[in-house]
Amino acid sequence: MMRWAASKLLLLPLILGGNVIANSDTQTIQNISDGIKLFKNHKYHKSYNLLMPYAKQGDPKAQFYIGLIYDMGSIDMMDKTKAVQWYLKAAEQNLSQAQYDMGVMLSKGEGTQKDLKKALWWYQRSANLGNKNAMFNLGVAYQRGYGCDIDMKKAIYWYQKAIDLNMSKAAYNLASLYYDPKSSIRNLTKARTLYRKAAQLGNTKAEFILGYMYEIGQGGKRDIKEAIKWYKEAAISGNLNARKNLSILLKESSQNKEANFWLKRAKSKSH
Repeated sequence: MMRWAASKLLLLPLILGGNVIANSDTQTIQNISDGIKLFKNHKYHKSYNLLMPYAKQGDPKAQFYIGLIYDMGSIDMMDKTKAVQWYLKAAEQNLSQAQYDMGVMLSKGEGTQKDLKKALWWYQRSANLGNKNAMFNLGVAYQRGYGCDIDMKKAIYWYQKAIDLNMSKAAYNLASLYYDPKSSIRNLTKARTLYRKAAQLGNTKAEFILGYMYEIGQGGKRDIKEAIKWYKEAAISGNLNARKNLSILLKESSQNKEANFWLKRAKSKSH
């Protein structure tokens, strides 16, 4: 199974949570912060040496980053089984990112036996703590039946939760559900609203589809000005179909010079 959400590494707060080290002090907090910085600067061995004592003492954030080192660090340190072991320790202390990564490892069968039901369980726990990547993965799971029965109501619910946290791909996925002519919940008005949300968040695919919907009047009134606007956004991002469509609309609007510019860009496939 593909990894549904994007990069694992998210910026975590530097306040200790969960079952923190007893008698933790300013130096402890600083050392863990320094270990995390070393990881982000790809100094994995130094990060490991600094964080491991705190991980062994039970600090969930240190445990999570030790898991990341085994999962995503330098090749000589990679050990997916150990990554899962440390993710699990942090996940059991309610660190949402570790819970999300447990779901990822279980869904892919990395470092542990593949188990979509268990993956779903961890995604649920992480999502309940506000992790938008876990919310998105729950949406995908319920839409496609990964580790569960297909349940469109739950898929919509979790996509919307992620959308509320400004996740563009959740808006795109939900818009596509409403746009699909084979979908039992087809609703072009909702699709256009959600594609607009995704486009405003920088989703290039949504920019193109939104331009098309405005061009032909799907989900609302036809608006060539808006169509040109969104085709242009997608064209700038390299979408060849957007460049072609944009050139046609510009030519119809007697903007021949710019129309020719985008037509050449479409044919040359250059950025």
